[in-house]
Amino acid sequence: MTRLSHLTLRNFLIALHDLLATAAALFAAFYLRFEGGDGFFDRLPLLFQILPYFLAFSVVVFFIFNLTTTKWRFISLPDALNIIRVATVLTVALLVLDYIFVAPNVRGAFFLGKVTIVLYWFLEISFLSALRMAYRYFRYTRVRRHARGEDAAPTLLIGRAADAEVLLRGIESGAIKRIWPVGVLSPSSADRGQFIRNVPVLGVIDDVEDVIADFAKRNKPIARLVMTPSAFEPEAHPESILMRARKLGVIVNRMPSLESGDTPRLTAVAVEDLLLRPSETIDYARLEALIKGKAVIVTGGGGSIGSEICERVVAFGAARLLIVENSEPALYAITEALAARGATAEIEGRIADI
Repeated sequence: MTRLSHLTLRNFLIALHDLLATAAALFAAFYLRFEGGDGFFDRLPLLFQILPYFLAFSVVVFFIFNLTTTKWRFISLPDALNIIRVATVLTVALLVLDYIFVAPNVRGAFFLGKVTIVLYWFLEISFLSALRMAYRYFRYTRVRRHARGEDAAPTLLIGRAADAEVLLRGIESGAIKRIWPVGVLSPSSADRGQFIRNVPVLGVIDDVEDVIADFAKRNKPIARLVMTPSAFEPEAHPESILMRARKLGVIVNRMPSLESGDTPRLTAVAVEDLLLRPSETIDYARLEALIKGKAVIVTGGGGSIGSEICERVVAFGAARLLIVENSEPALYAITEALAARGATAEIEGRIADI
């Protein structure tokens, strides 16, 4: 009842299409088997008697195999297998009908016959698939045309073929916009020269400079790199990819992990993405309990990391902060910065070499 309550007008139109396709396949199978002769016309009266019951049964089969509730825009291999299953079930139903209910002991001859039933199976698959595939192709070409618009950035995809395929499907469905994939760089040399959803694999990840230079020579400069989850594995050296891209002046994005369940979308590459390990969560309450009201010494306090530590120590309420630094300009800079922030801690600086 829950599934039935969610049916829309579109679902009923899909069911109507499938009913018409099923009826057409049945009549076409008879016509081809008997070549439109007397055998075909002699069978029409009984065929019209059987047809309503057969179509009613077909609706149930369509619903069981989700044919009426599948969006044609995203039709794929599992949906094609469902069509084959539906055609097979209906063909078996015709076989049972012919050999049991309309058997020779009732009419003296088989009504359908083996050839008609086999023809029906092929025609049913064709008639159920034709309009679905045509609509899928229409949407596919339409989305690709929009994706290739003037604001779409020529893009290289970095990572394994499976990850690139997911990203390409996201582009085709319209979930990912404003990029146009021109090639894939895969960590596997065996993928070179292959095509993934009509996008060529141009080489391995280390070929990134050569590929970008080649496109630049053809006046088709690469504007963006998209790193898939496999590009962040240790053996792929993600920090090297990022360094090369920045040297070449190319924007770098990443696709979230496929295991996270997130929908394919592009985000900026964060520092945590290059750690190659989970980032640690800092227990700020514990740190404050450790530092508050205490005297703290920070060595190398004028450096980039040391100055950040000094600021955190003051923020956590240390009573006294002693900064040890061997560079007088660096020591002056950090003490002045803390004073400008109105730190309540007693701050002293000492020039020394640890």
